[in-house]
Amino acid sequence: MPAFVDPFSGAVPREMSQSELTRAIMLDIAAELEAVHLYLAHMDATSNEVAKKVLFDIAQEELVHAGEFTSLLYRLNPLAGAKAQEGFGEVQDLLGSKSPYGVTPAPDDAPADTASAAGTLTVGSLKE
Repeated sequence: MPAFVDPFSGAVPREMSQSELTRAIMLDIAAELEAVHLYLAHMDATSNEVAKKVLFDIAQEELVHAGEFTSLLYRLNPLAGAKAQEGFGEVQDLLGSKSPYGVTPAPDDAPADTASAAGTLTVGSLKE
């Protein structure tokens, strides 16, 4: 279902080069973030509290996966890690703090509406 271009049309018939592996990990990160978007959109589109809770939990797990892939990417490609750190620093310099909105993110187990009420940006809050 992801809309990203698959760099391979089936099983890879050989071992990937370092460059190909790095790009594959980038694709994996993008797929995890796309899954987060999809699950949160589904959560926002229902009033079923059980479904909301499960979708929110799964979305948070996908963010962990994205973090794991990102850590791997930075180990495989130290320049990518250095550039990301450069970007983090630029945003911190621009905004003057690590939390530009002056709020603490809601706990992982908080229902979606609690996250919005606490001032955390969510897909739903961005629509309003």
